[in-house]
Amino acid sequence: MLRRLASAALVLLGSACGGSEPPPNVLVVLLDTTRADHLSCYGYPRETTPAIDRLAREGARFEDVRSQSSLTPVSASTLLTGALPFRHGVRSLFAVGGETLSRDVASLPELWQRSGRRTAAFVSAKPMGQQYGLARGFETYHDDLAESFARHGVERASDAPQRPADDTTELVLAWLDKNGREPFGMLVHFFDAHDPSFVPPPDWLARNVSFPLPEKLRRAGPEQRIPALTNPRNRVDLYDAELRFMDEQLARIVAKLQEQGTLENTLVVVLADHGEAFGEHGFWTHGILYEEQLHVPLVLRGPGIPRGAVVRDRARVVDVLPTLAELLELPAPAQALDGRSLAPLLRGTTEGESREVYAEVHHAAEDRLKRDAEMYALRSGDWKYIHRPATGRHELYDLSKDPHELTNLYAADHPRAVGLALRLTRLGALGGAGVSLEGLSQEQLDELRQLGYL
Repeated sequence: MLRRLASAALVLLGSACGGSEPPPNVLVVLLDTTRADHLSCYGYPRETTPAIDRLAREGARFEDVRSQSSLTPVSASTLLTGALPFRHGVRSLFAVGGETLSRDVASLPELWQRSGRRTAAFVSAKPMGQQYGLARGFETYHDDLAESFARHGVERASDAPQRPADDTTELVLAWLDKNGREPFGMLVHFFDAHDPSFVPPPDWLARNVSFPLPEKLRRAGPEQRIPALTNPRNRVDLYDAELRFMDEQLARIVAKLQEQGTLENTLVVVLADHGEAFGEHGFWTHGILYEEQLHVPLVLRGPGIPRGAVVRDRARVVDVLPTLAELLELPAPAQALDGRSLAPLLRGTTEGESREVYAEVHHAAEDRLKRDAEMYALRSGDWKYIHRPATGRHELYDLSKDPHELTNLYAADHPRAVGLALRLTRLGALGGAGVSLEGLSQEQLDELRQLGYL
């Protein structure tokens, strides 16, 4: 009730001051496991995302955006806090460490609340569940999958630990019918592209893939089997179709805002938590730190966003909260932020300083995919260092010459490797013993100083 009164007060204040519009709404759509280079507005030859393409034409598209993790809860926590993982405290899947969001970091929905907006989140899988503390600041946080499980005959959550985007969209539309004419901040999370354990409706899917489907295909559950997916090309074909399906559900939400007359006063933000590997580096799925898993889309459309803008400067998921805070004039968070607003880039100005990109993943020691228990990455300019503390098999790439990370230049005395490892230590990311300069020659130390690491 207090939040509704605050929201009404803001609208009345705007009218009293001669303003005819309430404060802008905010719709953040998080597409799980969505690599930027499979969206048609990023140059993919197949039309996978017509609704997002339109938002990009009517707003701004960021070309060079990197996530701070290739694990969903870690990246989502970064999005909602503007903090790096070693500050916000969520560093792995819940089953590994049981981490929850630190109270010492900002919360985007709390900023929305303080500005008088209703807050709601509709998420589609347990990697975005309340157990991570992600519900903080949301008046509504819908992560209960039981209704979808019952509707689609899923008996065990492990068979398909998600709900499809159309079910999540129905919840969003119902909320908007009831609350959408009041100022709001909303997070919508779609999970479909993550894996094939829950597929779009069979008749729709048959029109959007090139391989044969079983005659009696269920959308989910242990009986849902698609033999053609043993072919890697078909797995990518299904992935593209699931992107198209999520895009169509986003189009339904945008159409609802248009119907309610609130679209032009809604800042729409579309991004992904992380990307996906399709055999690059001999790996499928995600959870490591190569570029195909960190390069994500970011599209903004709405009040204050220039139409048709393409931003080529580097950006990061950690920058989203400070960007929204500036664009929406949200109350300043009490805590310092690791991210920096992208608003100057939208205005066509740069800050004269490149944004270094930090990323990390933590896994269980018994990880079934044999991923390292800890991995850290730091990119400065075109140089990227991947730190593997458990094995010592560190990596170093010059992305200007080797964008696909095929040639590992790492050597223990390589100045770029030493400098970036030192920077990781100084960030406080690694914990435990830091990187030592012992044994380096005066010439090597001088080179580190020239590169700005000392």
